[in-house]
Parts: sequence; structure tokens; C-alpha cells
Amino acid sequence: MPVPASREAQRSLRTAAQLASAAIVVAALYFAQVVLIPIALAALVTFLLSPLVTRLDRLRLPRVLSVLLVVGAATGLLGGVGYFVVGQLGEFASELASYRENIRAKLADLRSMTRGGTLERVQTTIEDLSRDVEGDAAEEARARREPAPRERDEPVSVRIEPDRALIDDAAILRPVGDVAATLGLTMLLSIFMLIKREDVRNRLVSLAGHTSLVVTTKAFAEAGERISRYLLMQFIINATMGIAVGIGLFLLGVPYAALWGLAAAVLRYVPYIGPWIAALLPISVSIVTAPGWEQVALVVALFIVLELLSNNVMEPWLYGQSVGLSSIAVIVSAIFWTWIWGPIGLVIATPMTACLVVLSRYIPEMAVLDRLLSEGPALQPHLMLYQRLLAGDEDEADDIVEAYCEQHSLAEACDELLAGALLALKRDLVAGRISSSDGAFVATALEEIIDELPRGERGEEGEGAEHGRVLVTGFPVRDRLDALALELLAVLLRDEPCDVEILSPETLVGERIAKVEAGKPAAVCVLSLPPGDLTASRQAAKRIRARVPGVPIVAGRLGRYGAPPRSRDRLREVGVREVEFSIARLAEVLRPIMRDAARSARAAAAEAGEGGAVRETAEAGADAAAETGAQLGVGDGTKLGALS
Repeated sequence: MPVPASREAQRSLRTAAQLASAAIVVAALYFAQVVLIPIALAALVTFLLSPLVTRLDRLRLPRVLSVLLVVGAATGLLGGVGYFVVGQLGEFASELASYRENIRAKLADLRSMTRGGTLERVQTTIEDLSRDVEGDAAEEARARREPAPRERDEPVSVRIEPDRALIDDAAILRPVGDVAATLGLTMLLSIFMLIKREDVRNRLVSLAGHTSLVVTTKAFAEAGERISRYLLMQFIINATMGIAVGIGLFLLGVPYAALWGLAAAVLRYVPYIGPWIAALLPISVSIVTAPGWEQVALVVALFIVLELLSNNVMEPWLYGQSVGLSSIAVIVSAIFWTWIWGPIGLVIATPMTACLVVLSRYIPEMAVLDRLLSEGPALQPHLMLYQRLLAGDEDEADDIVEAYCEQHSLAEACDELLAGALLALKRDLVAGRISSSDGAFVATALEEIIDELPRGERGEEGEGAEHGRVLVTGFPVRDRLDALALELLAVLLRDEPCDVEILSPETLVGERIAKVEAGKPAAVCVLSLPPGDLTASRQAAKRIRARVPGVPIVAGRLGRYGAPPRSRDRLREVGVREVEFSIARLAEVLRPIMRDAARSARAAAAEAGEGGAVRETAEAGADAAAETGAQLGVGDGTKLGALS
């Protein structure tokens, strides 16, 4: 009988299968790039042009006509831009010779700046080495040209060399032909994708099967929306940047300002290095054409100002959450796709990676991509806090709590952040993943954080401590962590008309129940953190009910969201009024109980105060009558006082 594999072996096999699958996918992307690049480019063009085609469809134009009009306009625009660029570059090349004297002057300035220093010594050394190398090479060439004397005649081999000009022309034309073929296939696929857009979508959805119809539909909808918005916003930002660069360079007097503005707009599609290349072109032209260095400095300042405005104003405002990639993910994706597909991969890296991240949110097998590349936090806030405390970094833990409290309410901070960290600590302690000393350190740090929490909002009836306060007893079921969770409850009840007394978990259960009986609280909160402790909670509530029959008992089972109703029913069987699974809900349940008890206490105090005033008045009147009778010498002063 075969022995079943252990969980560790199954996990190892699953990991190996995933790594093998990833390697196969990467290899397919690399070796099939001739086919996949036009498809990817066509998909992006479809995303970009689809909104325009949809608008023409709403005007009742036939789909084929709409697609041809949009694609024709886009092709004409690209052709016009290309014609303009070629013409401008030709004119600039023809005028470049007229700036020869200016170039010599700039080189002289640079040479004078480096003369006599380290750079000049390094340059001189390099020139000397170059002359030595050139001299050795010349001697070797001379030796080769003078053949050694032959003792006898030998046959001379004759080799026909092909025309190098034809070979060089073919080598130049081959990349041009590859680019033209890629562009042609891209435009052809884009036309068919735009015409058969719904059919392509339905066929892709059908691949997932009927059971995954909802997930696939949501994934395609989110991916389409994000990519379309990203491409549109990128076009707006790049076009705006190009116009601003062109106008600025024209005002500064840089030749061919429109050409450099267009280059700035186009090169910004290349992540990270594109803006630098776009800035380098007009700066170099300014160095060549301008007589001094003032224009060069102004051009550099222009690009710095425009980049700061673009990165800090326009991009955060327009991009927002449109792509969903972290900054590191953008860099890594640019490196990966450039390695796989070259320069084209660099251009389409961001939208391609965004599609993968969107799909990873709906496909469990790809969840690792969402964790690594998404712009969302890598860890939930309570896990970040817990992780920083495990690392002993209390300063950063305080920063996490402070930042969370600035963006969320106090109840959310207690429930989702601090109670979540307590639950994570309890699970690791029970599982034996951390030592007791590390657990004690984290618990102490959490206790200090809880003590420094801000006060909660003042309750409706919590303004006047003079009206009387009632007692709420917190009963930790097991250990110190349960007591810390009750401290969070006390934080939310600070401004209520009550005093929260938390019993020590180090004392025996019988001693704690005796304190409950002696304190006569308005309510008792029995609280435990999972895992386990349901039986201990039932026993504690049962004994409290037996010793103090009339006290309201509220049970807290934190972190047990979605627990079966049987757990709630088992606690209610022993006299628990409410069972809640969060600190905020416990506070909401206790507030009306405390306020009713506080109103009853105030009413009883007021009634007792009125009765005491009547008795004091009677006693004062009796004393006054007795004193008067004694002064007058009439009968028994006591009887007189009683009569009065």
C-alpha cells in the first residue's frame, strides 16, 4: 500500500511545478517574440482606440467604417509626424556645419576648465598610451606588407571578395524591414480586433469555462478600464509636456524647438530613461548653437522645472490609482520586458505588467504577482505593527500607530490595528513559533502603545462625572493578552460614566469571581482571544452567574468573525446576554447598559439626597426648639422640639 506524501513534500512539489511553469512561460515569451510582439502591440492599440470607435458607433456609423476612420486618422497622424521629424532633422544636419566655430569655442572653454588638473594628467596619459599602441600597430602592419623571401615559387591563392557596399546596405535594410513588418502586422491585427471586439472578448471569456464566467468577466473589465485610462492619461501628460517643452525652447531661442518638443513627448513613453534623452537633445543643440553658456543653463532649468511639475502635480492628479503598480514593480517590469522583447518591451512594460497584476487578483495561482507588484501594502496594518515589534523597532511601530490613528477612528485603531496585533501574537505563541520572552516583549510594547492612545470622543451622557459613575468589570479568561484586549475596551469607554476595572489574570478564577461579587458591577465583560478558550469562557460566565445572579454578562470572542452559531448559543446557555467578536461592538453593547445603570444610580442618589435633607431640617428644627425652650424656661425642651 503506497504511503501518502507528507504536506511538506506536497508543498515542495507544488512549488517546483510553479517554478517550472514560470520558466516555460518566460522561455515561450522570449523565443516566440516575433509572433507575440505584434499581438501585444495590437492589443494596446485596441485599448487606446476603442473609446473613439465606441463614440462613432453611438453616431450610428457602421463598425467597419468607424474602425477605418479611426485607424486611418491615427496612421495619418503618425505619418505626418514622421515626415515632419525627417524634414527637421535634414535641415538641422545641413546647418550643423555653420556652427563649427561655436563648437570650437565650447571645446576650448572645456579644455581651459580642465587644464592643469587631474583630468588633464589623465588625458595626457591616455593620449601617450594611444600613440604607443598606434606605433606598435603600424610596425606590425608594415611587417605584414613586407613578405619574407621565399626559397621557391609557391602557388598564390586567389579569393574573390563580395562587394561590401551591398552587404552593408542589406544589413541596414534588414532591421528596417523587420520594423515595417511588425508595424504592418500590428495595424492589421488592430483593425480586426477593433471590428471583432465583442467576438474576441467572448471567445477569451469562454476559455475560462462557465464556472469562472463571473471572475473572468470582472478581470477583463478591470484590466480594460485600467489600461485604457492609463494610456489616455499618459497621452495627455506626454502631449502636455511636449507642448510645454516646445514653447519654452522657442522662447529661449533654441533652434527647431518644435522638433525637440515632439521628441520630449514621444520619448516619455520610454520609462525612466526617456525623459533624460529628451532633455539631452535640446541641451546638446543649445551647446552647439548658442554663443555662451547662459542659454544652456536656462534649458537645463526649464527641464528641471517641467519634470518637477509633471512628477509632483500632473502625474499624481491624472494617474491616481489607474494602473495599480508600485514604483519598484515599474522598474522591475521595465528590466524584465526589455530583456525579453528589447526596446519594444521597454515601451509596453507598464501596461503589460498591469494586465498581469489585474489577472493575479482573480486567479489564485498568480496571487504572488499581486503581492509582489501591486501598489497596495505588502502587509496588513496590524501585521506591519506586529512585525516591527517582533524586530524590536518600537519607533517605527509608534509611527505606524500614529499614522493609522490620523486616518482612522479610535475604534478602528483598537479593533483592526491593535487587537489584530494581539491576535497574531496569541496565534504564534500557541503554535510555538516565537519564544515566551519575545512574546512578553511584544506584549509590553503593545501595553505602552495602548496607554498612549488618545481619548475617545465624549459620549452623550459622559460629560458629567459629578452625576455618578458605575463600575464595569473586565474578566480576562486566560492570560495577559486577554487583559490587554480589555484595556482596549477601557480606552473606548474612557469618556463614558463608568470606571473599568480589569482583574488580574495571574490570580485564580475563584479569586476573580469573588472580586466580581464584592464589587457589585453594573456589567461584567468576559473576554478571550482565540484559539481555544471557549470552554473556559463558558465556565467563567457560569460561575459568575451563580455567584452574582443579576449582573449583565457580555462575552467577547475576538477574531472569531463568522463563528458558527453554536458557539454563541453555548455561551448564552450559561447566562451571557450578548456575544460579540470585536472591541467596538463590545463597547456599543456596554454603553446602554452603563447609561441605564448610571441613570438609576443618579436617581437613587437624588432620592437619598432629598430624604437626607428632610431629616437634617427636622433635626435642626428640634435642636433650635429645645434651645429656645431652655432659654425661656418653659417645660421640656425635647418635647417642644418634637412638637415643632
